Amino acid sequence: MYREELRRSCRGVEQLQAQTNHSSSSNQPPRFFPPRPELSFDQEVKNLEAENEKEAYDSIESYAMSIDMTARNAQNEAKKKGLPWDIAKGFDTFLPMSNIISKSQIPDPHNATVWLTVNNEHRQKDSTELMLFRIPRILSDISKVMTLEKGDIVLTGTPKGVGSVKPGDVMRVGITVGGKELEEGKIEVAVEESTSTYEFKET
Repeated sequence: MYREELRRSCRGVEQLQAQTNHSSSSNQPPRFFPPRPELSFDQEVKNLEAENEKEAYDSIESYAMSIDMTARNAQNEAKKKGLPWDIAKGFDTFLPMSNIISKSQIPDPHNATVWLTVNNEHRQKDSTELMLFRIPRILSDISKVMTLEKGDIVLTGTPKGVGSVKPGDVMRVGITVGGKELEEGKIEVAVEESTSTYEFKET
């Protein structure tokens, strides 16, 4: 059930509209944190040891790309107060995802290039070889705290180049493997002003 819901949610997201959340009182606009490769699972993962690379990779059902949006003003205010800042990533449309990418299309997830453009200008582009922590280590750390279940999604890291976006901008994301750009990994998102009634206030 989870896997089918994931497939349905991934289809047709290339034209999702990412809404920004900011106020005139803030001099720090929302930021983008893309692109982030994603992993989804077809079996339960619990107490995985990082050295067990085969089990880690065998547990992955497929890959995808995403844009992990953050309302930086809300995040910084929460940090200043010592509060959790998950609200900064929780607004509607803040996680556009690509279509599902089969494992066969990415034989080595640490040998791919991910990129993001804003208005056709490259802002981020790097190899997954540069990830600080490999996938087995990431899954090990998570699975020792919470069980990863079939259909769960894990977002990995993002290359250097994080910056701000504003209404009217268009973000595009992609992934290249062996010199070939994968159609399933493409995302195109138009940034729009938020329709949320949430009011950001600094203290």
